[in-house]
Amino acid sequence: MNARALGLWMAALLVAASPAAAGASVLPIYIEDNHAGRFYWLAQNIDLDQPCTLILFDAHSDASGIFDSDKIRGALRNVASGPARQVLLDRWRSESYVQCFNWIEPLMPGPIAKVIWVPAEKLPETEIRKRMQEAIALLDGHLEAAPRKSGSLRESYVVSDFESLEKHLAPTEPLVVTIDLDYFAGLSAPEQETAFARIWNFVIERPNLRAITFAISRPYLKSEEEAYRLLNVALTSALSLPTVQIQFEPFLTVANDHSTLAKKLMAKGEKSPVFDLAQAPQELRARILSESKHITVRHDAARWQQLLQLWDGEAPQLHLQIKDRQPSTDNVWRIPANEPAEIELVVEPWTTKPEKIEWFALTPKYSRCNLTNLSIDQVGFVANAAPCPAWNERPIDHHDSVLPIARIDNLFDRQFHCGSVRLRARALVDGKIRETAVLELRRFVGSGFRAAISEQFGLPYLFGSGQLSENSDTEPETNLGADCANFVVYALRRQGHRVPWSDPKQLRDHLDLVARSVTPGTARISAEDLQRGAIVHLDTHVAAVIEDRQPVGILDENDLVAHQLTGAPQIVTLGELLRQRKKNCFDLFRVRPAKAAATLVFGGDVMLGRSCAPNIESGMDPFAGIGSVLRGVSFAAANLECTISSLGDSASRYAFRAPARSAQLLRRSGFHAMGLANNHALDFGAVALHDCAASLSREKIEPVGVKTSSGNACAPSFFSVLGGKKIALLAISDVGPAAGSEIAAASDRVRLSDLVQKTKSAAKTLGVVHGHDRRRSGIARREILRRTPALSAGEDAR
Repeated sequence: MNARALGLWMAALLVAASPAAAGASVLPIYIEDNHAGRFYWLAQNIDLDQPCTLILFDAHSDASGIFDSDKIRGALRNVASGPARQVLLDRWRSESYVQCFNWIEPLMPGPIAKVIWVPAEKLPETEIRKRMQEAIALLDGHLEAAPRKSGSLRESYVVSDFESLEKHLAPTEPLVVTIDLDYFAGLSAPEQETAFARIWNFVIERPNLRAITFAISRPYLKSEEEAYRLLNVALTSALSLPTVQIQFEPFLTVANDHSTLAKKLMAKGEKSPVFDLAQAPQELRARILSESKHITVRHDAARWQQLLQLWDGEAPQLHLQIKDRQPSTDNVWRIPANEPAEIELVVEPWTTKPEKIEWFALTPKYSRCNLTNLSIDQVGFVANAAPCPAWNERPIDHHDSVLPIARIDNLFDRQFHCGSVRLRARALVDGKIRETAVLELRRFVGSGFRAAISEQFGLPYLFGSGQLSENSDTEPETNLGADCANFVVYALRRQGHRVPWSDPKQLRDHLDLVARSVTPGTARISAEDLQRGAIVHLDTHVAAVIEDRQPVGILDENDLVAHQLTGAPQIVTLGELLRQRKKNCFDLFRVRPAKAAATLVFGGDVMLGRSCAPNIESGMDPFAGIGSVLRGVSFAAANLECTISSLGDSASRYAFRAPARSAQLLRRSGFHAMGLANNHALDFGAVALHDCAASLSREKIEPVGVKTSSGNACAPSFFSVLGGKKIALLAISDVGPAAGSEIAAASDRVRLSDLVQKTKSAAKTLGVVHGHDRRRSGIARREILRRTPALSAGEDAR
């Protein structure tokens, strides 16, 4: 394969802008200690004019009314903008305007049109009636003195036990679920996990689920240990949903608690217990550290980063890798199904040996999901499917630092040993528990189109996958699953075909017709067709030909096809597929030839601060003029001459801060990597730099040239492009930083030389050096090469 590099020199980017495309919706999850935090979050994050039902799992009704609460409802709506509402909510929080016991009533009757309070799993009818009377008395307690415009809320508040909850729900009502962890108080640890799992599974399988909130509720739990344990259960469950957006606010408080419990404690000269994340046990720390890029903390983000860094430094670093191999550009590790491989747990420094190792596989919880809001009569066979994908964490009976792939062969397709699996490891190192980030492993059979088809085995069928989004990826490129047509489109796109996500009818326009309305045994098929891709089209369904059995060259009913419908992908004979679909004939298509060359784009300085920042904040996209070019190439990278972070301060007039959504715009525009090794990387300090790198990583943009928990700043990043070629990208700054700093420096000659030598030894690797300095690029390049003999001895590109 020939690779051609197209250079784009981008200084401060200010091009004709257009509104950013709206991303697919995700399920928001919010976690805070205080019950009242749910009011402040919901008031800002759900549509105040869209009626919804609130399911309240709580030991307390939280049904107290607020005197003259119409003022709150009016103030929430009479604001000029979302930021103005947030300022109002922040002021109310500081003034204790809404408390833990009265947070629901100001949101009724809109947006909360109905509340279903679930105080226990099973209650006698007499107890339900008693609690209902008490809740209504609290809810309407101020009606006589301060009449509410909507009148009594008696008909809008229901009490139910968990066993009877289903009968109170309408399938079309939007749902918001809030879970107070004091609901589980008083149970043993195993009982708490069992009770939580029952509620959690019920909740995430509800259609029209719009949001989930958790209150840790430390004052109502018996100990810090119980609070940490329940938070770990809740957080782990939330992280099992790959399409959620988790906001965790461990440092937010509500001033001046006026609850009955707080008053009792005050009378005894005691204070209400406060949740303290800094003292979290090792197991919770390990989970938070391994999943921190999936957790957003907005309040006191600098304190959050400092806490993570403190925990991170307490023990050696862990990560998973596949021995003697490199991941693809999308950070997926791909292995031929017929080759042996070993997944290894790497500890840094390598001299440290884990005292205990556990391995886990993350497998799909559901074989099919319905991501749409279509009615039951419109969706047919997925009518009762779960509304979002989820992972089950399964222990693997293996405790060594190297896991042979043969030990997990049962997790792949039984016949062809291919498919997708996610792995995680947990270890006890120096007395500390640590977890790795998740490694995604895909095994494939054959090559080309069939390889891309076979690597998807084991993933669920996702009806309406066009609504699926993970960061800036959509549909099957989220690596979460596909529907029938996009199961095939994914394989086409993996081979470099610029085919849009499609339904079966639309897919026809991107294929070459071989034969129309043919029966098995009458259409000819070649080895080249199989390699490029042969598609059986059944009008509303499609399948890919996987194996041409005897007689070779004729597509008959004994040949094997792969398709995805109602569950994980399957391989069946063509005859079986036709019988399942009640068809006698089909159309046969072949995939068009793919272009052989890969296009590589390397840009210069991208600066999204200064005058560019207000345009981005107002919804403009500075990459609109070049996005179509970048999205069509095999690989694109540039130098990020600014900091995407709200953290840190700078006294310099030449400090460049970019808005938070800049990372999303970079990914949407087509960038795969950004070099951070430059003289503006540390404009706002190391915490801001690493926050910037984390923002890029969340959008699946590789930050290069910056120190990470699993590698030093000088380490190259590897990317796969068309035809098995790999790029090894190094970002190096020749301005300011000394050897061993947070970013890669040209002065770090020894480390650079060592890493480049290792990079050069990797097979089929194109080495690319992205250098940065204030001088003319030719001079800078020669200077970097002079200082780094391994580069000047034969790097591929620079």
